[in-house]
Amino acid sequence: MKNSIYNKVYIYNKVKSMANMVMLFTYWSLLGVALQSLTSCDVENNVSKEYLCQFTFFCKNHSGNTLEIALNGLGSYTFVSVLYDKGWYINSTPNDKRNYTENIKITTASEIQELQKTCLGANNGIIIGHTYFGSIVAYDRQCPNCIKKYGGTNYPLDWNTKDYSKVVCHHCQRTYELENGIVENKQDGDAKLMKYPISYYNTVEKGMVIKANNRQ
Repeated sequence: MKNSIYNKVYIYNKVKSMANMVMLFTYWSLLGVALQSLTSCDVENNVSKEYLCQFTFFCKNHSGNTLEIALNGLGSYTFVSVLYDKGWYINSTPNDKRNYTENIKITTASEIQELQKTCLGANNGIIIGHTYFGSIVAYDRQCPNCIKKYGGTNYPLDWNTKDYSKVVCHHCQRTYELENGIVENKQDGDAKLMKYPISYYNTVEKGMVIKANNRQ
């Protein structure tokens, strides 16, 4: 009789324990889905889609290029633009205090094909780099607050020569922090830098690729 009661109690406790484990697993699974959904929404909400950004760069054809250097170094950034002058070029001006612009000549058919589809935000200019927090970023090079207030798209940002992890608009005198895109000493109504999705990945055929695209 005692063994029968003991077995029933044991089975009851075992089933109860298993039920609790199932409920706990379900809770954490649902919480994970919810957090993933919130994160996805947050990323989506931070992407600027007002101007088209579509850019692909094949690193292996350009050893030591300053775009790749910017994505590999904490606090490193570079201005990127595209130029056609009797041939296709990608211009890259890093924040390494040298006041130097690298002119990367594009010669292969596949690269030229990609470049012909390129659109770099509001006015042929983006900023790419690697924050001190460890993430790679891409911003539009135009001042969003001047665009909003005055119209047009000719308010290029330049390096803040006192702190090269920041950029400055000489039209409105705002300074932007590239770590997070916000205005230094932010006032009510100040807009953040327009941000674009960027990826840096390896492919079997083409090696390392940099891609910024806000219409994926």
